[in-house]
Amino acid sequence: MLLVVGVIGLFGAVNALRRPRPDRHPALQPWWLPAMLVAELIPIRIAVHAVIGIVAIWLGALDHLSGRVGVVLTLLTWIGYGVLQARSHRALPALRRALNEIGITDVEAEVEWSRALAGYPYRTPDTIEVIEDIEYGEGLALDLYRTAGEDKPIVVQIHGGGWRGGHKRQQARPLLHRMARDGWLAASVSYPLSPQATFPDHLIALKRAVAFIRANAARLGGDPSFIAVTGGSAGGHLSALLALTAGREEYQPGFEDADTSVQAAVPLYGIYDFLNRNDTRDNWPLIPRAVMKEPVDADSPRYREASPLDQVHEEAPPFFVIHGTHDPLVRTAEARHFVAALRAVSKSPVAYAEIPGATHAFDIAHSVRTHQVVSGIQTFLDTLVARRARERAGR
Repeated sequence: MLLVVGVIGLFGAVNALRRPRPDRHPALQPWWLPAMLVAELIPIRIAVHAVIGIVAIWLGALDHLSGRVGVVLTLLTWIGYGVLQARSHRALPALRRALNEIGITDVEAEVEWSRALAGYPYRTPDTIEVIEDIEYGEGLALDLYRTAGEDKPIVVQIHGGGWRGGHKRQQARPLLHRMARDGWLAASVSYPLSPQATFPDHLIALKRAVAFIRANAARLGGDPSFIAVTGGSAGGHLSALLALTAGREEYQPGFEDADTSVQAAVPLYGIYDFLNRNDTRDNWPLIPRAVMKEPVDADSPRYREASPLDQVHEEAPPFFVIHGTHDPLVRTAEARHFVAALRAVSKSPVAYAEIPGATHAFDIAHSVRTHQVVSGIQTFLDTLVARRARERAGR
């Protein structure tokens, strides 16, 4: 038993330590889900390995060669875990560098150790009120996270899942809990999923959610003048696109006059170019088959309309783009090209942080890395709210 545990553990550690490379065949890239589960849940894995090891040794595992080899492999695994854990602490310096570039210098990290060690993201603190399944459209709902009070700035979370999966209660819980605890009205929204939904159905629904939240902000406890949007993966794509297409009537059928603008965007590990012109990821069949329902064509206006890379403009709101260095599904170059295009035209601040060791969807779990990133996002958004308040006071 100890040998099997050692082999599996060492494979997991090595897999999480490896950095994706564009010149490797997809089959030789790090396996995403095992890498995420290892890198973000180190304390739990060490505890489990320790318990199994103690029991196995007590049962006489060291009397056999396989058991002794298993101990050696487990020790090597723990060395790998140590490197991974040390790497997770490098998120804060990366966040500081990114925010310093746009004039935000007071960047500190709050790590809730009791939660980061446990990893479990779904228990909501007792101090936070959760209102589930508020209907904002036919078959569409959102969950609210809040504490007592009024006129709270609002953050809207858009889940990922390849545009065809995911759920509003599965992702970004550490961020939602932190923002709600510290005086934000946090909303996690559902939207139509492919293949039933075809672009721009997803975007239209999310604009409807923003319009609903803004129109009902007073009774919900929010401030309609400041709405930020965030999301990861497909949610990163949709949050960026939502932020860049304010006032586009073709995406607001039946509610053309509604204000769907947002005042900030924080996309994480997003997809920004549906045409994949820079070869920053594998060509995913699900985009033409399930999301767009037409072949990939560089001359197709629909593909450009669906690509945040093509929608950048000078009036874009402030952006904080976040991507992990060890994301095997969407390489950092995807974010870099988007950030470069946005910085070339936008009059608003554009921050970009590459998080050392982070893979796709790393922020699902409570972990040291996740809490540091949440702190960076919170600092970015709190600073924008404070700047806006000062500007209003100076009028």
